[in-house]
Amino acid sequence: MNPSNAASLEALREQIRLLEGGQRVCRRRRSSGVEVFDDLVQGLPCPGIVEICGEPGTGRMRLALSLVEVLTRRHQRVAWVDPLRQLFPPAVEAMGVDLRQLLVLQPAAEGTQAELWATEQLLRSGCFSLVICHLPDRRGSRRAGGHSWARAAEQGECTAVIITRRPNRDVPAEIRLSVGEGRVVVLRDRGGRSGGARSLPVWPEGVGA
Repeated sequence: MNPSNAASLEALREQIRLLEGGQRVCRRRRSSGVEVFDDLVQGLPCPGIVEICGEPGTGRMRLALSLVEVLTRRHQRVAWVDPLRQLFPPAVEAMGVDLRQLLVLQPAAEGTQAELWATEQLLRSGCFSLVICHLPDRRGSRRAGGHSWARAAEQGECTAVIITRRPNRDVPAEIRLSVGEGRVVVLRDRGGRSGGARSLPVWPEGVGA
């Protein structure tokens, strides 16, 4: 995005916040400690939303878990909303994740989209530096999180990472990444440049893909 356009967009957001009576939000990019994020998009938006999209088995979870590993080692708390029940704690721990710093929430009410509400509450709580939601691929379902997630991330001063199968335009992502064929490609970077690509982080030896 052209820098002047980005500045105009931020000025428009500020006017909207003033009209709604909201406080000014201080946005920044913080170092993630993961080379892919820091090189491609200058770190994680805080507050903000990152979308990681790709087909199952392409490395979406690998990319998200690389963030979890670094942040939990830094003693920062992370929440993972796992409605698909695909997170396997022994494998996560083998990757170097400190499970003492990780909250895993697996909504029990199948088909109710409870993960949307849970993600919003975790973002708003201010208890976590990173909240990850592995969003089920439900065509024809009601809008995913949408701008309520963005407002919740602002209130909690944290970052949301949403894992999807394909780009979800209902997710107001500041950064949208596509994963496939062992590479991470920037589809969108609000305030940056799209099109950059890097190789996926490598799994530790003995940890499955």
